[in-house]
Amino acid sequence: MKTINKSMLLLGLFTLVLQSCTHEIYVDPLAASKAAYENADAVNGAKLFSNFQNIEAGWPLDAAGWPDVTAAADPTINIKDIATYTAQTGVTTPVPAPQANRNFYACAGCHAVDGMGRDGTGISKKTAANQPQMAASHLRDTRGWDPVKLFDAIKGVGGRQIDPTKTVNGLDLTLGGQTHPDFSKILTDDKIWDLVKWLKEGVDNTNGDLYSMSTVGAFTVPQTTIAPYALYDNTKMGSDGDYAAGVAFYTAKCVVCHAFDGLGTTNSNGPVLIAGQTNGTTSAGSGPAGPAPTTKMYGVGAYMRYKTADGVFLIQSGKFGTIPWMAATPINQQEMKDLLKAFSDKARFPDATVKRANP
Repeated sequence: MKTINKSMLLLGLFTLVLQSCTHEIYVDPLAASKAAYENADAVNGAKLFSNFQNIEAGWPLDAAGWPDVTAAADPTINIKDIATYTAQTGVTTPVPAPQANRNFYACAGCHAVDGMGRDGTGISKKTAANQPQMAASHLRDTRGWDPVKLFDAIKGVGGRQIDPTKTVNGLDLTLGGQTHPDFSKILTDDKIWDLVKWLKEGVDNTNGDLYSMSTVGAFTVPQTTIAPYALYDNTKMGSDGDYAAGVAFYTAKCVVCHAFDGLGTTNSNGPVLIAGQTNGTTSAGSGPAGPAPTTKMYGVGAYMRYKTADGVFLIQSGKFGTIPWMAATPINQQEMKDLLKAFSDKARFPDATVKRANP
């Protein structure tokens, strides 16, 4: 009898221990979000940041090469409708260029490629029928945010209605084109996580170690006349970057299209600065006196010195629609500093006033 009682007692204690163990098992409520962030693609996030309908960003495509009509998170939303111009009923405005509507949905449309909005490269953006007012917020600040908080902010549930007829005039605030769109209707969760990954881990100038840019003049609301502009100090490109390492990176990744001197090969002439634009965002006749000669400058060296923020972004995201296609280049912060240090050398990567001709 005593043996049976002891056995029952031990069995009871064992059962109690098991119950206690199961009660102590912890399930992280954020496990799914952490896994989604870990698996996200920052390069894809960069593509979405500037060009949300980028066909390289993982969208299923239709026969015309656009994201399929059912590709959006909300299948009733046709991405093509919000990435091209749709005339407003009863509103007379100049007809914008094709795909003008996308400025009201692409992150860079309001925040600029450097994420600094009106306080960075966006300072010279003109508010117009096809261009929203540049944002006052700084997306660089979000690098310190919790990923879930940033995900929720981008998703913007309950934000601006996804309606192309109400977002084609940046000068008419009653249309709601200046408010954050409800991306939960456009982007699937995996693509929003890609954006989060890009904003938190992509190469940028948060610490001022890539380039030095200053702004001249003040942004006005609404900015219907371009007046202020940004300038780059080319002597501070890459700060503590390694010149030799930058040249080696360029040789391995870039020289096949851009050639030894950055002026392009017979297959690619490389980027060209438009007439009157050789530093930052200023251009001839656009506002205050500044370095705005009217001579066209050619070559990747000139572009990286005078359009540095754009160049830093394009290296990471690639250039959609270029011929030949410029693919995204995997690169980290140190490698970008090294590359910029190399591009600061005008002897190796000269400013050219004559375009190298294709045969």
